[in-house]
Amino acid sequence: MSNELANFDTLSKDQIMRLTGQEDDSGGGGNLLPRLMLNRAGEDDDGNKLEVGTYTIYDPESDKKVYSKKSNGPVKFRPFIRAYQYMEYNPDENNYSSKSIIFKSWKDEPLDTNGGTKCGKIPFKEQDSLPKEELVRQKQIKCYTLVYGLLNMDAVAGDGTATAIENLPILWRVTGMNFRPVNEIIKSVKGRNRLIQNTNLLLSSKRKKHGANVYYMTSINVDDENVEFTKKDLETMEMFNQLVVEENKEVVTEWKAAQHNKARDIESAKVINEVEQSPEEVLAS
Repeated sequence: MSNELANFDTLSKDQIMRLTGQEDDSGGGGNLLPRLMLNRAGEDDDGNKLEVGTYTIYDPESDKKVYSKKSNGPVKFRPFIRAYQYMEYNPDENNYSSKSIIFKSWKDEPLDTNGGTKCGKIPFKEQDSLPKEELVRQKQIKCYTLVYGLLNMDAVAGDGTATAIENLPILWRVTGMNFRPVNEIIKSVKGRNRLIQNTNLLLSSKRKKHGANVYYMTSINVDDENVEFTKKDLETMEMFNQLVVEENKEVVTEWKAAQHNKARDIESAKVINEVEQSPEEVLAS
């Protein structure tokens, strides 16, 4: 266990907020945890009808994908750590071709697996002069909010079988239209002089329509109940933190390798340039 988490009981609220990513709100992975998502599909692979705009997750206990029901009310999610990560999506390969370290503060430098930072994301106001091909690529590079925490919901499998999800450690990763609401609600928890680890967020969804397109956005409220942070919760937070540390080690290793390759390419280009400029020197050697 890290020294900071081992001394959790002695930390002030401000120190806990900085440690868990609740404090820094100045800005806008590979993971073994089940990932919470909004369901946008009307049926599953077996043809079972699904309720759109509900929350879905893989349930390790039943080994099935399960879904919340709107009639059961909001889903309870208790955040432990909030962080950020840049990722570049490759639509041709249907995967993420690069990613940055997971960072908790916007003062950190988001090193990425390409050997650069932020997966090459350029601020929107600086994109006007970019060629069309690069503009298309920039749209695939996004900053995600990662929230690690415990999920509780009365769910059903695709066939309607009832399943209770209780204190399941998960990752909730959001971007786009849901990026701001998630970070604003975490900021509001701080405004109440509370820690996110003692707070349940109540998740539902809002139906939106833009032209012929219908979509759903996350809707979040703060539960008034103050939840006790237990020793078991501390172990869970340490597990979340260790996942972040391990993923960042992998990213930094790839960053160093990419940096080495870039330096080698520059040196090779320099040699080629010298050869092209002075062939007589090569023949004389």
